[in-house]
Amino acid sequence: MIINILVAVAVLIALYIGYYLLSHLKKTMFNISVQDDPRLKGAAKNGGIMFIILAVLGIISLILQNDILILVVLLWMTAHGLVVEFAILNVINHKQQ
Repeated sequence: MIINILVAVAVLIALYIGYYLLSHLKKTMFNISVQDDPRLKGAAKNGGIMFIILAVLGIISLILQNDILILVVLLWMTAHGLVVEFAILNVINHKQQ
């Protein structure tokens, strides 16, 4: 039961992050214009799409109640979050120098 709640929370977080990244493709993010920086635009676009896909996979895993799929989705969300965070931080840190 608790694992289902955790997956539901992870799905909501993934949907929000995906929406945020995709909605800021033509705005500024962290005081950097996303349109003007191709690395940040690529990280935001790919990260947003992937988070939406992971959220859909999370919903499917909740419907199927497959423990292995739930575990894979949670681990994949965590790993992907770290990769996107590091990519965006890399762009931010190199812009300030």
